[in-house]
Amino acid sequence: MGLTSGWFAALLIAAAVAAVAGAVLLWPRMRGPRVLQVALRIGMIVMCQVTAILVVMVTVNNEYGFYASWDDLLGHANSGGATRQAGKAGPPAPEVPDYGVKFASYSQGFERATVHGWESGTKGDVIVWLPPQYAKPEFAHTRFPVIEVLHGIPGTPHSFLRGMRLGQIMQDQISAGRAEPAILVLPTITPDRVNTGCADVAGKSKVETWLTHDVVKTISHNFRTLPAPRGWAVMGISTGGYCAARLALEHPETFAAGAALAPDDPSKGVRSPLWLARTTHPDTRLLVESSLQDRESPPKFADWITGAAQAPTEVSTLELSSGGHNWNTWGRMFPDAFTWVSARLEAPRAVPLAPSAAP
Repeated sequence: MGLTSGWFAALLIAAAVAAVAGAVLLWPRMRGPRVLQVALRIGMIVMCQVTAILVVMVTVNNEYGFYASWDDLLGHANSGGATRQAGKAGPPAPEVPDYGVKFASYSQGFERATVHGWESGTKGDVIVWLPPQYAKPEFAHTRFPVIEVLHGIPGTPHSFLRGMRLGQIMQDQISAGRAEPAILVLPTITPDRVNTGCADVAGKSKVETWLTHDVVKTISHNFRTLPAPRGWAVMGISTGGYCAARLALEHPETFAAGAALAPDDPSKGVRSPLWLARTTHPDTRLLVESSLQDRESPPKFADWITGAAQAPTEVSTLELSSGGHNWNTWGRMFPDAFTWVSARLEAPRAVPLAPSAAP
């Protein structure tokens, strides 16, 4: 039974009701020594409290999408772990890495695959959404821009399908003419179950290489994508927002633009966004979106980056007047963020590229 299934929530509610009903019925009927009666009554109180807390926790999780599955909760989801273990010889690496991957239908129009990171030495889940235009005959020779969308921590790519209908948000922007059709790519930012701030950290994980090389090459090989950097952008929420700012500033050769939605503190971490903005001055476009009521990601974070950036770097900011650090607020941020990013990417077009396996 899935962590987010309706049946599991119903079962917990039934258990909570049964615990209260049982306590009411059995409380005056206790028999035996007084110590035993006290122990049983304490047990009933604890049972009522535990079942009630579980109901609240599952309800909050289903509402905000913190964990999408039992594996997600236990830290096993979307993480293949390192492909080689120290002291153990793995299978020989192919002379030419094979980026061909079979993406299978998943949920809400998304497709999913476990991707092997040939350069990062890891692997993890990658979820893809294709705009409706992608499959239409008149677009058969058209290549599309790509937006990598990065989740927060705790969380996984699957969290976007619980916390919001991300594909529908993008489709609404496309239908309204506020965004060009684009491919959404949702990779895990913790392929080795460790938070590195999307940096390559020796002895831990090469997440930066995973996101900027392995994921990019895999998607480019399997789908009709525009070339980087004009055809690629990165965006994210919370820790993923921090990562989006960092990767856009660190890799202008890969991403033409980045959008950081309610990012973590940009002054912290390895080669932090604030440090990059102050010292590297890349030719890139960055959006930092925040809420006045978000104590975890206040508007001052955007002010720091804006104050540090110098030409040719361009930083834009957007502020919501209300909303905390949660899925409801991020869901209100995404429409404007998609519109902003789309305006800074190439529109879908037919472009001659080297032959690929992209359907």
